[in-house]
Amino acid sequence: MIRYFHALVTARKKQAETVMLSVAKKQGLHLLALFILFMAVQVPGAAAQSSTDREAVLAVNTEFYRAFRESDTAAMANVWSEREPVAVQHPSTGRIDGREAVLQSWAQMMRRPPDISCEVEAVRFSTGGWAVTCLEKLNPGSVRMINIFRKDAGDWKMIYHGPAPEAESV
Repeated sequence: MIRYFHALVTARKKQAETVMLSVAKKQGLHLLALFILFMAVQVPGAAAQSSTDREAVLAVNTEFYRAFRESDTAAMANVWSEREPVAVQHPSTGRIDGREAVLQSWAQMMRRPPDISCEVEAVRFSTGGWAVTCLEKLNPGSVRMINIFRKDAGDWKMIYHGPAPEAESV
């Protein structure tokens, strides 16, 4: 695994994506682990993102939770990428892949939306995009989730929403 990680860090961006996909298939890693690896790696020579991008990602994150709370299916569709592969893993389901299936899952959940809020715990940038780790507060209880964003036609869009790994396992 160290050999793969070294290759990932030293590869150019496109090569890094290819190596990660190869490692994920060989190692049987879950899609979330693949995204976490992708978000954790800084490819040499990659430009740092601006605070403007960070704020834009946080605005999309806020809009995601607003759309969910208010059962706004049009806004929910606008939050998700139309170009990138997308996936969601709801706490009560397995992983769902593909934009249509993801949006259908949200439409079902929004029939009875929970009283939910998001407390942002961490915002991280890597060459691939941004990861926002949130503590979703529900009544009752809470759950730690991660939202992954990438640029899509000039705008930051969500590509993954699911359970966040424990900090010690990242």
